[in-house]
Amino acid sequence: MATKAQLTSQLKKLNIPIPISAKAEDMQHRLSNWKSGDGYHVRLLRNPRSKHEGHPVTMLKDRDTLYWMPSSKMAEHIISSHIVLVLDRTNEPSNDAIVLDVPSDYDSRWGNGSNNSANS
Repeated sequence: MATKAQLTSQLKKLNIPIPISAKAEDMQHRLSNWKSGDGYHVRLLRNPRSKHEGHPVTMLKDRDTLYWMPSSKMAEHIISSHIVLVLDRTNEPSNDAIVLDVPSDYDSRWGNGSNNSANS
């Protein structure tokens, strides 16, 4: 397993913020789930409908709330739902934003990005 110093160096190279906790497992989580680049400030345009059941956009609960998500597969998935408005891209969340980090079980809950119904 990589040392904290190695993990910190890798995060800095990718321009991913170091977690406040500075725990090795938190740093590894970011390396595994976050992408290089700015995160997203978003708001819900409308509440998720039944067709969004089982979609990560259901983590956003309130249309009046500002959310920040790191650049990640999860953020791309949520933005592709077309029921969120991207307000800004920034590497750090604003003080009034609720941070939506990639859940540690993201791949098992919402798939690993593969489309099992894809045409071959």
